[in-house]
Amino acid sequence: MVSSNLPYFSIVIPIYNEEKYLRDSLQSVVDQRFDDFEVLMVNDGSQDNSVTICKQFSAIDPRFKLIEQKNRGLSGARNTGIRHATGKFIAFLDSDDLWHPDKLKAHYYLHQLHPAISMSYSQSEFINMDNTLINLQQQPKITNITISDIYCRNPIGNGSSAVIKHTILKKIGFHNETIHQDLQFFDESLIQSEDVECWIRLYTKTNLNIEGLAFPLTMYRVNIQGLSADYKKQLQNWFKMTDNVIGYNPLLIKKYKNKALAYQFRYISRWAIIKKQKKESIYYITQALRTHPKMMIEEPIRTVITLGSSLLLIILPKKIFNRLFIYVQQKLGRYLQRQSH
Repeated sequence: MVSSNLPYFSIVIPIYNEEKYLRDSLQSVVDQRFDDFEVLMVNDGSQDNSVTICKQFSAIDPRFKLIEQKNRGLSGARNTGIRHATGKFIAFLDSDDLWHPDKLKAHYYLHQLHPAISMSYSQSEFINMDNTLINLQQQPKITNITISDIYCRNPIGNGSSAVIKHTILKKIGFHNETIHQDLQFFDESLIQSEDVECWIRLYTKTNLNIEGLAFPLTMYRVNIQGLSADYKKQLQNWFKMTDNVIGYNPLLIKKYKNKALAYQFRYISRWAIIKKQKKESIYYITQALRTHPKMMIEEPIRTVITLGSSLLLIILPKKIFNRLFIYVQQKLGRYLQRQSH
């Protein structure tokens, strides 16, 4: 679509044992209505048939390129993809998520119409493990994004939404020789919250201009057995991420840590509700309110619903609670996911 010797987009797909979903993810790239791209499939030491699937796509379409490495984790795979990228913009897609056919086209026109924007993202729909849409969306703030928005609320939402100008991303590369000698962009010392830390570092160290697209162009897979579901581990990594940010932006942490932590607590409370952990659900929502009471004013409906759900989980019989929970998700699910936390 775009006349250039180099692709407009470099799509970085980290892959680790995702044979069940990988083919659908790669096909969602093939189905894009914008075709000026390269696909960097970074196999991060998979032990299943993921490599075979990648080779099938690269044999048919030369835009698909397989890169193999020993296991370095999600950040390590993304970093390898970025180092190999040649496109003007880097787009990220996790190997179990899907893209709407107009995903790249919409980002292309946004950046063409507004060349000062150096990073963009889209709203997201949620899908379950069999690709069925759930009545949930991430509908975050999409304009006038500040660094506090990123730290406290993470409007980008997930790892398959962001598109970043390559030249901007290169400015934040760093070396950590205790891990390896290659250039890093995402911090490989972080197991989770590595994306938020990267966006904060981008905002701190570059003249980042970020804007979202008011369309659900990413389909984010919800897996309660996956990383997002391990909420205690996620909280530990959030604290580690915050400690890293203190090193280069201490004022951000000093001013907004309590607010950001409160929204993390509320987010974890909702996960505990989903996993029917009664004591933990009420513990985390009360911690949220103690840490930042203003959240009741800032987002009263979501906060009250989370608190009420935690109390009802304790009071109601399991069957009645499950029916009520499903009803609330169906009626209010889209509103409840307007932010990622």
